[in-house]
Amino acid sequence: MAGVGSGKVLRSDANSKVFINFADHGATGLIAFPSDVLYADDLNDALSYMYANQMYSQLVFYLEACESGSMFSGLLPSNINIYATTAANAIESSYAAYCAPMDRV
Repeated sequence: MAGVGSGKVLRSDANSKVFINFADHGATGLIAFPSDVLYADDLNDALSYMYANQMYSQLVFYLEACESGSMFSGLLPSNINIYATTAANAIESSYAAYCAPMDRV
């Protein structure tokens, strides 16, 4: 997201409209990758870095994970032109893929 590195990186500028979609596992204050985790503070630091370095004009972040609301609630600054939406609040499961047809949520 910072635009640096040897793998896939975001190549954007101050005129870019950026959409980030993350769908995987989560828990309160973190989202999970297959072999690592990303903590809420680190994610919000990265988004603030992107804003400070003019890497977007508008950014939408969709986060699909359990307890995904905890990644932004009380952490994401309101003045950096980011619209973040999550599949669950800070204390609930999102039930994205594993809710059998007869389960009650």
